[in-house]
Amino acid sequence: MRRLLIVSLLMAAVPGAAQAPAAPVSAPSIAPDSSILQSRANDAMLVFNEAKSAELVFSPEFLQHVPPAKLAELARSLSDQFGPILSIGEFERASPVTAKFNFHYAKAVAKVQMRIDPESSLISGLLITDVAPLEDSPELIQSDFSALHGAAGFTIFKLGPGTPQEVLGYQSNREFAIGSAFKLWVFDALAEDVARGKRKWSDVVFLTVRSFPSGVMHSWPQGSPVTLATLATQMISVSDNTATDMLIKVLGREAIAMRVRANGHSAPSMMLPVLSTLEAFSLKLGPADQRAAYAAASDAQQQAMLVRLDPTFSVDKLDLGLLAPGKIWSIDTIEWFASPRDLVGVLQSLARRKDPRVMQILAINPGLGPDLARLFTSFGFKGGSEEGVLNLSFVVQNRKGEWYVISASWNDPAQPVDQAQFVSLTRRLIDRVK
Repeated sequence: MRRLLIVSLLMAAVPGAAQAPAAPVSAPSIAPDSSILQSRANDAMLVFNEAKSAELVFSPEFLQHVPPAKLAELARSLSDQFGPILSIGEFERASPVTAKFNFHYAKAVAKVQMRIDPESSLISGLLITDVAPLEDSPELIQSDFSALHGAAGFTIFKLGPGTPQEVLGYQSNREFAIGSAFKLWVFDALAEDVARGKRKWSDVVFLTVRSFPSGVMHSWPQGSPVTLATLATQMISVSDNTATDMLIKVLGREAIAMRVRANGHSAPSMMLPVLSTLEAFSLKLGPADQRAAYAAASDAQQQAMLVRLDPTFSVDKLDLGLLAPGKIWSIDTIEWFASPRDLVGVLQSLARRKDPRVMQILAINPGLGPDLARLFTSFGFKGGSEEGVLNLSFVVQNRKGEWYVISASWNDPAQPVDQAQFVSLTRRLIDRVK
């Protein structure tokens, strides 16, 4: 249920990671020259190859946000997939304190942007925006997905005037926990109401619910006036949970259920009744017997339970200390479930809407970074993540005018899943449709 965002200091598109603010670059007393920048790029390569200490290369401010252990974990994830970094290439000094270059791994090329501190010349920012395998094939992609612990699956569908056609898939009919990707059905229900003239994007509602972050609207005063467009934008672009729950309240659970069925969900009972994020948190972190009773109940019984329990659900009553890193909560029972093919249905519905605002909202957060999005005419994204759960879903139009949906999920109820590894695998799917 956390936001998928770009980590500006280190890795592109690591779901749920903490983003450190990028400090403005002040004019250095003595401007570093290219040789210093090149030397630091080489030092970064050594750190990523575990041949040099991070404390000797990165600034204290950087390591405060990305500790050496986390840096080593992310570097090891890349080297496990692509081998060691063999060299640095395409070096370009962008300013006195910034440079762009490539890490040439044994099996891939990664684009890197680096910033150094003007006083210490230590690296104060590092952004990896793209990792492109040197050689790839559908067989290799499927093999790497199948090697993931737990369960994973993906699909690539080509959209057209008729029935969408699957181009490539692995376990694409399997139902997975998808986290915040369920918000696509909430968005589609709102878009449907707007298309039918029942609502307008400019309609104003007053904030009357509060959920746990991600997002920012949980901190807004209750009663704040907000438009439906603002709620939708916050829900999709930063996965705001309070905005989501407010839209569920405005639209009504049945309107969202209608879009789940209309878009061809293969097992709607696994998605319905659609939980708000507060309901999901409350059930996951609530009494074990209550959680078990809900999981065993029919759709109608679950709906009745939610009505009965609603007065007891509150952010203030949640023991948020239970949300410790590595702790996985009921992802096989209390969740939102959909197969990669089910996500094709809702993304196709959104892409086919005539209202340009729909794709504009889907395009705000490009997911895997702006460099990749710029390779496409249109690029829409929504993901979902929590401990043990990852989903990345895209609807794109390439420069040949072809539309595709790409969706991938990875679940493991026993151990956390590797975000950087999954991002890299999903990027390889997108490369198939450029």
